[in-house]
Amino acid sequence: MRIVIDTNIWIRILLRGRITLPILEAWLANRFRLVTSAELLQEYNRVWQRPRLRKNIDPNQAATLYRQMQVRAHIVDLKTIPPQCRDPKDHPVLATAIDGLAIAIVTGDDDLRADDELRTAMAAYGVQLWGVQSFFNALDSSQNQ
Repeated sequence: MRIVIDTNIWIRILLRGRITLPILEAWLANRFRLVTSAELLQEYNRVWQRPRLRKNIDPNQAATLYRQMQVRAHIVDLKTIPPQCRDPKDHPVLATAIDGLAIAIVTGDDDLRADDELRTAMAAYGVQLWGVQSFFNALDSSQNQ
């Protein structure tokens, strides 16, 4: 199962979010294949270092996670111009999923998940937009097959 994890989820993991930590555990246990891009890796590094977040994030853990993503994730080059969405800053995550042949993007971005036109456009590429619980449901059902 090829999955893109949005930066907002990685930040929640670094903040020790109980709901999101199992995503990291599932990835490290090879229960899904992480798909990312240089653009998403750069965004991750930019976001966790914001002053209001950095004071609550262990920089060693953030750096370790970054290195793990560089080594263990499938990193794709972005070539596709993704469907339009409300926030152009979301284009890299959409393009990463399309170019990486992911089946879903796991995101905490309600704006992305609530955009019905975007959901339809991404479905045409075989990509779904999931929240954390939808991801766990899919992960559980894939393990039971």
